[in-house]
Amino acid sequence: MKATTRISAARAFGQFRRDPLALFAQIADQPDGVALSSVAGRRLLFITHPDHVARVLRDNHRQYSKDAPVYRAARPFLGDGLTVAAGGEDWMRRRRLVQPAFHRDTLGAAAAIAVDCVGDLVTAWSEPARRNEVVDVAPAMTDLTMRISCRHLFGMDLTSGASEVAADLRMVCDFVVGFLARPFPPPGVPTRRNREFRAAMGRIRAFIGELVAHPATDLVAALDAEARSGGSTPEQVGDELLGLFFAGHETLAHTLTWCWSLLVTHPEVAERLHGEVTRVLSGRPASADDLPELSWTRAVVDEAMRLYPVVWIMMRRALGRDEIDGHEVRAGDLIAWSPYVGNRHPQVWRRPSEFLPERWHSAGDRGPDWARHSVAPFGLGPRACLGSGAAVMQACLILATLVQAYHLEPVGDGPPRPNPSLTLHAAGGFPARLRRR
Repeated sequence: MKATTRISAARAFGQFRRDPLALFAQIADQPDGVALSSVAGRRLLFITHPDHVARVLRDNHRQYSKDAPVYRAARPFLGDGLTVAAGGEDWMRRRRLVQPAFHRDTLGAAAAIAVDCVGDLVTAWSEPARRNEVVDVAPAMTDLTMRISCRHLFGMDLTSGASEVAADLRMVCDFVVGFLARPFPPPGVPTRRNREFRAAMGRIRAFIGELVAHPATDLVAALDAEARSGGSTPEQVGDELLGLFFAGHETLAHTLTWCWSLLVTHPEVAERLHGEVTRVLSGRPASADDLPELSWTRAVVDEAMRLYPVVWIMMRRALGRDEIDGHEVRAGDLIAWSPYVGNRHPQVWRRPSEFLPERWHSAGDRGPDWARHSVAPFGLGPRACLGSGAAVMQACLILATLVQAYHLEPVGDGPPRPNPSLTLHAAGGFPARLRRR
């Protein structure tokens, strides 16, 4: 068994609070990219190589549970839905129940929803573009993906008639992200912010209860039938829908924001993207049938997800003994890794920190350790995200639609800084000047 580099708990915790991405980058420089520390008296093993992650998530997944601190911290807000549940037979039963909503046969409908919603944004941006105004892309992408997720999951559009629900959802999402970054004071302390959060959560739960009582999608109907048969409770149905909504819209919104930030700072890539979109679409709306021809668009999305994975940290708890690249794993150990660092591994990618969409079209920028699992933005193995196909498809169609209509120009001093809280988002948003094509 290999000797594992040890890092004191105080050093690891202090560095994690100051700059968690830098902590994982430092660990990547250790022998084998592995280090051992502790948290609350439990061994914590840091890993950084994609092969190590594949061992945990895919090759020996039965030995690892999602019952880990990063997910337990989210359960008071998201309940025990699929996105944060530890695992087991109940988790598998619920996954099978939700799976049809993300089947390949449903992608056409999901694409149509995305194209319809982004068409409204094209219209809304028309006047600001005419005046060459500066827009904040980050909240615009969040509003867009919230609409898409609500229509896809709930069958309801967050138009002006549902403005209160939309405001509550924004407030809750912002609160969760902020709290997990700085978990104080606890939600039970009656501060003004905490009271507003609890009130918003109460209204959202009531809103979801109405949706379940009058199902407008097959997903909601299936979850409602499960609850009526005694297989779950109305509260569990609410947890499931809230978790799916949060995970779906957050991932898509931030991925699109990172795409735009990279295109703005790489005009040659943006022009090639516009050329492809112009050739394929010729001014008409995009559809799922166009995806095979939008190969450069897909490469831009894939490269943005490699450089800025929205899920920047993952954890598992070992259920039994194991070995990762010769390093000992004991039952009860916590395993932590950062896709942000793993996706930039120099043995996997040449020029790993550069934005090079062309690397997805050839093997020229692959390193000796490259494998199919080297970038896994939606996870690996049986717990891989059910909505990955829909998310990538919608990202490509949204990007193609907006690029066809608008050009963004940089403002400020440089690209946004990544902020690793619950998800990896652009610190301070992403302002850019909007111009019509």
